[in-house]
Amino acid sequence: MIKNSIYKLFLPVVLLVFINAQIIELNNKKVTILKDEVVIEVRGLVCSFCAVGLQGGLSSLHNVDKEKYNNGVLVDIEHHFAVIAEISGKDINIDEALTMITKSGYEVFTVYTNRSGEKVEVRNFEVNNN
Repeated sequence: MIKNSIYKLFLPVVLLVFINAQIIELNNKKVTILKDEVVIEVRGLVCSFCAVGLQGGLSSLHNVDKEKYNNGVLVDIEHHFAVIAEISGKDINIDEALTMITKSGYEVFTVYTNRSGEKVEVRNFEVNNN
């Protein structure tokens, strides 16, 4: 009886999360982008020290949901991306995030947002190899 009650409460929550999520493939990894998340493809991340520095910088942005991930940011150095959790209903300033990333010496290739929970928006950047 208690088990059925738990399933009845748990199942709608799980379904709601997946309804508001979109999946992309990024550097040979399937990445789920939840509602109110930003995924940034970052090149130049080569070690855990890089990841910690990037994580610290991104978590200092306004409107980062610090309850998720590690202070609101997940950095995957193997697949070259960062996920930033936004406070529900409040967006981070993506231009500030990109400025922080590039000033730290990394390159940004693509930004993915899923602010509505229904569609991933993609912003691509050209890399200048001068």
